[in-house]
Amino acid sequence: MTRLLSIDLSRFDTARLADLDDKVVAALRDVAYVTVGLGVLGVQQAQVRRRELVSAMRERVTERPAQVDELVRSLEARVTELETAIESFEAKVDKAVERIEERLPDQAAALVGQAHGLAKAARRQVRGLIRSAA
Repeated sequence: MTRLLSIDLSRFDTARLADLDDKVVAALRDVAYVTVGLGVLGVQQAQVRRRELVSAMRERVTERPAQVDELVRSLEARVTELETAIESFEAKVDKAVERIEERLPDQAAALVGQAHGLAKAARRQVRGLIRSAA
């Protein structure tokens, strides 16, 4: 004879789930903001340094524009490497958030999914703005 598992949920307080949902969403929102902020700051800093260096080199090496152009290409390659590293970091954060979503109740997972989607859209928009400014 098969014995069924019996769980008593009469004392289960669903209000605690609402608090948990709020805390999870707040934590994930903070992670998204930090990720976007770090990405923006990193790319902006790289671009500022590149512009400063290009400007300084052009002032010093006016007779050798080919060297300056090579330096600019080298710096742009490093900025591209930085962007790749940031994208890799963001992909890891995305995977972590997706794993968290899988463990949550449906409503909490939906909220986390929405927050995650908004954070990804914000990251894309910020990167687009930075690229157009460069």
